[in-house]
Amino acid sequence: MTIRTRGMMLPLALIALAVAPGCAPKKSADAPAAASAPAAAPAEAPAATPAEAPAATPAAAPATTDGAAAPAAGAAAATAATSTAEGEKVFKTYCVSCHGNSGKGDGPAAAGLNPKPADFADNMFKYDVDGNGSKGDIADIKAIVHDGAAKHGGSPLMAPWPMISPDQLQSLAEYVKSLHRS
Repeated sequence: MTIRTRGMMLPLALIALAVAPGCAPKKSADAPAAASAPAAAPAEAPAATPAEAPAATPAAAPATTDGAAAPAAGAAAATAATSTAEGEKVFKTYCVSCHGNSGKGDGPAAAGLNPKPADFADNMFKYDVDGNGSKGDIADIKAIVHDGAAKHGGSPLMAPWPMISPDQLQSLAEYVKSLHRS
């Protein structure tokens, strides 16, 4: 090695050491939840079913006469409220910049995007990922958020968010559906 080459090695090594910590994956407050996410992944399919169960619970409630359905309905409503609140938190973290605070597709970044982000308030969903004939159901939203739209034939501007846990993804999808005004 020449003296000139040796003289360049030290500054390059220092730069590499200074930049290296920025390359490490960031740990969030949800790190313990993320660690248990692989164990929860097989249970994701059953987790999707209970989210739809509250709609079925009230229909079954008239069949009971002992009043046991009232606490169950109250617990389901509390769970739905918690899920929606968690979904709103995730939405504000990852989605607001393009889709806007109310999900109208009018976030600050939307002005420069073509195609424009989906307007969830008007139920303007673009994809039927699961092929059930219904665009924008919970499974469709979860797939688009997790995989990104490009994987399903859409714009690469809708980036994938695979770091969102299955529980957060479920809550986010439920929150996005709640943005639709009747």
